[in-house]
This record gives sequence, structure tokens and C-alpha cells, in this order.
Amino acid sequence: MKYTLRHIVNFYLYSSLHIGLCCVMLYLFSVGRLGIEVDYSYLYFLLSSTIFTYSIHRIIGMNKVKKFAHQGRYAVISKFRNHIITYAILSGIYSLYLYIGFSFARMQLLFSSGLISVLYTLPIFGKSMRLRDFSFIKIFLIAFVWAFVTESIPLYESGISLKWIVILFVERVAFFIAITIPFDIRDLKLDLTNNVKTLPSILGIRRSTYVALFLLMYCIGSEIYLDTNGIEGCIPTILAYILTGILLYRVYKKDNDYYFSGLMDGTIMLPWILMKILS
Repeated sequence: MKYTLRHIVNFYLYSSLHIGLCCVMLYLFSVGRLGIEVDYSYLYFLLSSTIFTYSIHRIIGMNKVKKFAHQGRYAVISKFRNHIITYAILSGIYSLYLYIGFSFARMQLLFSSGLISVLYTLPIFGKSMRLRDFSFIKIFLIAFVWAFVTESIPLYESGISLKWIVILFVERVAFFIAITIPFDIRDLKLDLTNNVKTLPSILGIRRSTYVALFLLMYCIGSEIYLDTNGIEGCIPTILAYILTGILLYRVYKKDNDYYFSGLMDGTIMLPWILMKILS
């Protein structure tokens, strides 16, 4: 029974289904709090393209972790490599099918984030480097792409004031930087092996954690400002940030990837879940 449960959890996390659902729920929260109608073709695109990107990232990333290939999550990814390749192919085909059906304006908006995702994942630079292998840059790329596709694009297309788009974009970038710092802490040994400098390698684990907590405090302040200006969904979001802060504060004590790929990534779902519970 225990083996079966672990098998199911591993499939859910490392098939990229978990992170795909996180993306969907964040999009649903973004449009739901502002009363924007859900665009299901865009929702399905977010799900499939996220699964595609993260699956490709896992497959290609294994070439960078040969020293760790039989440890923890890398052993799981190696075991299910063929499955992950299948998920990547199917989700990539479906993403392309949806993309070519979008309006030209939306295709243009998605192009920049798509290009960043491709360059982030594929080793097309010198010495087989990916964009993520350049020091300090990956955390900002992740934050930009997630904020742009889950919030800025749907809000822009709905005609929301540019002021609110910018405020919400900056807040979401800050949130994603905050929850990406723990992954840099988790990958500290790996990044040092590959000569990739990150915030934890420069500031240390505790100071990096404090930076992440400060960013979450900024996010809470941003939500308080939004609440005073009549924007809905602030209470669920503030609660989500507080719960995220609690998990983040304990991150330096954790070495099980379920804490990171499960709980820390799962914080992305919290605003939508709490909005549904509290509504």
C-alpha cells in the first residue's frame, strides 16, 4: 500500500501534472477575482504547455546531473524517462494545436514567454548551456513567465486598467521569486557543481530565506493596497502568502523533494483554493 501511494505521488509530481494544475488554478484565480470570464482554450493551453515545458526540462536536465542520477528525484525521473518523453510529445502537440488557433494578437503576446521557456530549457548556447545555466538569471525568468501568462495576458485582453495590470504583475513576480528561492536552496550543491551562481550561493541559505520572506511581506502590502481600492480576492491571497511564509521559513531544514515539488509548488494553488473555501 505504501509503495502504491508513493508510486501515485511520484507520477503526479514528476509527470508535471502537479505544476500544470498549479498554473491552471493560478489563472482561474487571476480571472475569477476580477470577474473575467474563463477562456477554456487558453486554460487548456496553459495546462498542456506547462506540462510540455517542465517535462522537457526534466529530460534535458538529467544530462546535467549525472553525478546525482541515482539519488532522490533524479532516480525517479530516470526510472520514468520514457513516460515523461511521451507526456512531453503529447502535450507539445496539443499546445501547438491550440496556439495556432489563437488570434494573432494573442500569439504575439505568448511568443516572448514561449521563447524564454524554450531558451530556458534547450541547451543551444555554447558548452551545451541553457538560459537557466547562466548565473542569477533563472529565478527572474521563471517569475516573469509565470506572472505574464497567468495574469498579465488575460487581464490585458479583458481591458483591465494598465495600472492594475502593472501592480498585479509586480506582485506576482515578487511571489514567484520568493517561492523559487527555496528551489535554489535545494539545488545549491548541483548549481555549484555546474558553476551556476544563485542567491543562496552568494548570500547563504538563511539570508536568502529572509529575502524571500521580505518579498512575501511586500506581496501582502500590495494586497492591502488593492483591497483598499476595491479589488476582490485579497483575503484569500494574504492567507496564501502567510501559509507560504510558514513553509518557506522551515525550508532550510528540509531535504525531501516532496516538500519542494509538492508543498512549495503547491502554494501556487492556494489563492484559488482559499477563494473557493471562503466564498
